[in-house]
Amino acid sequence: MSFLQMLRKIDRTRWYVCHTCLGNTSHNAERSIFYTEAAPVNVLGRRVMPCPRCNDTNTRSFQQMKEEGSEAALWGLERIVKKNRGASSRFAP
Repeated sequence: MSFLQMLRKIDRTRWYVCHTCLGNTSHNAERSIFYTEAAPVNVLGRRVMPCPRCNDTNTRSFQQMKEEGSEAALWGLERIVKKNRGASSRFAP
C-alpha cells in the first residue's frame, strides 16, 4: 500500500459492517464489510441497509460508527478497507 493510498479518505456513508456476518464468521471483519451505493431501506422509521450476504439488517455504516464515537473500531475497519481496496471483489457479496 502506497503512502498516498493511506491518506485517501473513504466514503463512510457507503461502507457498512454486518454484525450478523461478524458473528457467523468468528469475527472476521474482512468477510463482514461490504460496499453499496443502494439507498437505505426504512424499517419502522429507521434507515437500515440489508446485508447482501445474509440479507439481515443488523448493519451499521462507517459514518454511523463515527457519529456514535466508535473511533477504535472504525479505525481498524477503515484500515482493512484501505489495505484491500484494489481487491474490490473481497468486499462483494
